[in-house]
Amino acid sequence: MLVSKIKEEDLTFEMVDRLLFQGLEDTGENVDCIIVLGSVKAAQYRVPVAVDAYNAGRASKLMLCGGALRDFPVGRCSEAEHMYKAALELGVAEENVILENSSQNTVENILFALIELQRAFWLNKVRRVLLVTTAYHMRRSLAIARYLFPEHIAIVPCPANDNNTKRDNWMNTPVGIERAKGEAMNIVRSVINGVIPDFEI
Repeated sequence: MLVSKIKEEDLTFEMVDRLLFQGLEDTGENVDCIIVLGSVKAAQYRVPVAVDAYNAGRASKLMLCGGALRDFPVGRCSEAEHMYKAALELGVAEENVILENSSQNTVENILFALIELQRAFWLNKVRRVLLVTTAYHMRRSLAIARYLFPEHIAIVPCPANDNNTKRDNWMNTPVGIERAKGEAMNIVRSVINGVIPDFEI
């Protein structure tokens, strides 16, 4: 079924599972840079996964994306700055962190990440990046990145689990169902609006 044809009433649990999670496993490849997309809880769920990949030697640089200002327990700062504090606490060297501190949403995360990759590496020299975001957010993020990045850059998905929207538990709580179905419809709207190409699911 083409994603553009999906209606909200079509979103069975099986359909949501295929749309959000199927075929998005990390391949374990080494990359030129690990890119972490921002969110309110990215420091809690996404940064540790990214740091694990960094510590495993899969990349020497970690890019943290997100300029949206939030009120965190440590004070008001951008999503990227909040993740930066978490990454340093987990042992990442300051000189190995790239801060993307301007983007306000997922599409801008990807676009501004391209600018930072150009500044840090030159885009023509980048061959592969690792994209870290929450598992249920990965399909849309990966599709946007693959649509906007130059064709010579391979993008490897690296899903991070949160508490309520893991592949095996999102259907068990009202908040999990709401988030998963909401993200599924975000993907449909992204296709209809031409943000990402249509695809079969």
